[in-house]
Amino acid sequence: MAQKVILDVDTGADDAAAILLAGHHPALELVAVAAVHGNAPLSTTLENTLRTMSAGALEHVPVYSGAALPLVHPMISSSPTQEAVLPLAETSLKPQPQHAVQFLIDYYMSAAGPETIYLPVGPHTNLALALRIEPRLAQRIPRIVTMGGAYTQGNYTPSAEFNILADPEAAFVVWQAGIPITMIGLEVTDQAPVTRADTQRVRSLGTPWAQAAALVMEHEMGLAQFNGQESAHIYDACTVAAVIDPGLVPTRPAYVAVELNGTLTRGRTVADFALRRSQPNTDVGLGIHRDGFMQILMEGLR
Repeated sequence: MAQKVILDVDTGADDAAAILLAGHHPALELVAVAAVHGNAPLSTTLENTLRTMSAGALEHVPVYSGAALPLVHPMISSSPTQEAVLPLAETSLKPQPQHAVQFLIDYYMSAAGPETIYLPVGPHTNLALALRIEPRLAQRIPRIVTMGGAYTQGNYTPSAEFNILADPEAAFVVWQAGIPITMIGLEVTDQAPVTRADTQRVRSLGTPWAQAAALVMEHEMGLAQFNGQESAHIYDACTVAAVIDPGLVPTRPAYVAVELNGTLTRGRTVADFALRRSQPNTDVGLGIHRDGFMQILMEGLR
């Protein structure tokens, strides 16, 4: 039986690849997609999400519009180049009328909730709001598998990964809720770069969703080259792959907390592997088998 998942995205290129993989891999059933602020303003991330659903023949999967701003502080920008609309065809597809936060509450409080893994691959604002409105959600979500954080070096600051820094207060709420979490941080995603040759392999699969994935991968490659890099990372697709095959990502238990106040460390996911004062609350990803990741990507897009 396919594993049910809900994706929570701030859709740029890597989120789009994650949507396409989750929507078409036979091991998963994509129940819904929620959009949130993050890589770009909500209007752009929502438009990118809807275009991805149409390009990937996923119009049957409902899309919900979520939080437009972080809980407390102003929105930060990933970079001007990340804020563009993806190079996918325009669509007439519309989001559901219900807000993403209310959808999460209603869905996870229903009978289907405990069967469905939640995959936030952007800021955690939607779930944090849902938990504040309905704290019982913490007992209804079986596991969170999130692309976010780092226990070594950040990518937006030396200490913080972007998805966490985009709304640290929301991430703090989620990590303190007691829901089992698997953290797919930069130590994982940085080990799975994709190249133009990989993009050509994906395009050669020939399906509409493979063509869409190749387009957004090429877009991400262009951004990487703009920054002087020869390969790119589709971070969020690694998170989906880790749900499809948990053995792909070795993990180690730790107690993880989100730093909110440090002048130089705000947004850091502090991982205590020694468990000095607390029980583990997170399975922290240590790396990824790149060849296995590419195999899963090809399986899902063919």
